Amino acid sequence: MTSTIDIEQAETIVSEYGKLLSSTEPSLYGIAISRLPYDKEQIKIAIQTLLLALDKNDEKIQDGLIQAYVYLAQFIEDEKVSIAESGREVLEKEPADSNNESSEEKATKDLELANQAVQTINGIKIDMENLMNEIRLIIS
Repeated sequence: MTSTIDIEQAETIVSEYGKLLSSTEPSLYGIAISRLPYDKEQIKIAIQTLLLALDKNDEKIQDGLIQAYVYLAQFIEDEKVSIAESGREVLEKEPADSNNESSEEKATKDLELANQAVQTINGIKIDMENLMNEIRLIIS
């Protein structure tokens, strides 16, 4: 069930979300969802509301709203961000050259963290594609 909001509410929600976006660097490894000023679904509905009310000739605003909509995919569960960041560190560091059991255990844990980071990145990319497809349906 999709809820509706009025234009004024939508403008408030999108404005606060826009402020967050302007002060946040995009990340392939995700951004903590707890940073969002509103529930993700509320932000989606607000952007959809503004897009539907927007003059179709105002491409600059339309493009900005579409981009903000797609960026919602980067906001994921806080725990996943933490795991993905740990995995990023593993992916970016030089491999160790020791051959003892504790280093093998660490390498296995590191490999798992790196795998989870890659899964998070892939999940964000898929979500971004899905949101782009979703928004195309709304504006067409």
